[in-house]
Amino acid sequence: MQKFVQEVNEDGDIYSQLMTISQKSIENAHYETAYHALCAALHYAQDIGDEHCLKAVSEAAKAQSDWIDAHAPEHRLSSQSTILRQGVSLYDTLCKQAATQALLVISKKY
Repeated sequence: MQKFVQEVNEDGDIYSQLMTISQKSIENAHYETAYHALCAALHYAQDIGDEHCLKAVSEAAKAQSDWIDAHAPEHRLSSQSTILRQGVSLYDTLCKQAATQALLVISKKY
């Protein structure tokens, strides 16, 4: 199984727990749970102002979206389903939100 979550600390912090939940969820085809765990990880990383964690969420969101597109294109979180209903991809939005928040954290440093 592909590893979607690249950065997980073993010290049991909330961020790591959320990223682990997301990884385990997508491995077991619980795509919405995986997505929402990533959202929670985003908010936690945003709260603590950790640009690296925010970037990791963005990367995981992209990887999970690609996985769903390849392995479950009929699922409502897939790009195909989003296009068919003329909607907005939740994963794309999450990816952009996490990347933007990372940039905001970086800009506050200077």
